[in-house]
Amino acid sequence: MSELANIRIVLVRPLYGGNLGAVCRAMMNMGLSDLALVQPRENFDWFEAGKMALHAKSILEGRREFDSAAAAVADCGLVAATSAREGFYRDHSQGARELAPRILTAASERPAAIIFGPEDKGLDNDDLSLATHIMRIPSTPEYSSLNLSQAVMICCYELYLASGDFEPSEERYPPASSDLRERMFAMWRQALLDVDFMKSDKSDHMMMGLRRIFSRATLTTADIQILMGMARQTQWAANQMEQH
Repeated sequence: MSELANIRIVLVRPLYGGNLGAVCRAMMNMGLSDLALVQPRENFDWFEAGKMALHAKSILEGRREFDSAAAAVADCGLVAATSAREGFYRDHSQGARELAPRILTAASERPAAIIFGPEDKGLDNDDLSLATHIMRIPSTPEYSSLNLSQAVMICCYELYLASGDFEPSEERYPPASSDLRERMFAMWRQALLDVDFMKSDKSDHMMMGLRRIFSRATLTTADIQILMGMARQTQWAANQMEQH
């Protein structure tokens, strides 16, 4: 089982359907699927939750509900509780990025959980007492409280990033050779002369500027082919204007 699949997101007394739906979407975006709710209010807006979940309705529909946070994490080893507050029980908090590898390691052996409190008050001390770790997402002192779904997304993102499951795409084309680059610059020199963008006595200076611009990125063979095609078309257009 993937470590991500063994990490439970626990929402304690959630208030708003929109947030719950956005949480489901964040979880699916980042490869998590185990959602637990603790005492959602009686008039909870499930319709709004489904609308916001969009294609992540399977997570919403597969949720489990518990009467207490203790019951929701009873089978878990590592339990991280999130809190934006400061205080004696929260002084040893760690960031989501710092904790993510430890959570993944723990989840390789048994379920692990991250607990989030209600939108209006956050987790109380009874809920925090269940935690083996306190997690705090860095934010400005002026407004340290994050929206619930945004906080879940940040934590899930850090977990997904730390899991190593994401493989960034690689450039398909090799870097252009020096010879190909020089051929391209020769074509642009002539094209810029043809459209009177520069004069012959200033061309060396202008081409140094062009080289400096293109040196800020690694040009691939495909890039050079596009630039050569542009230069060729520029020359053709200049010749057409001369004929008319």
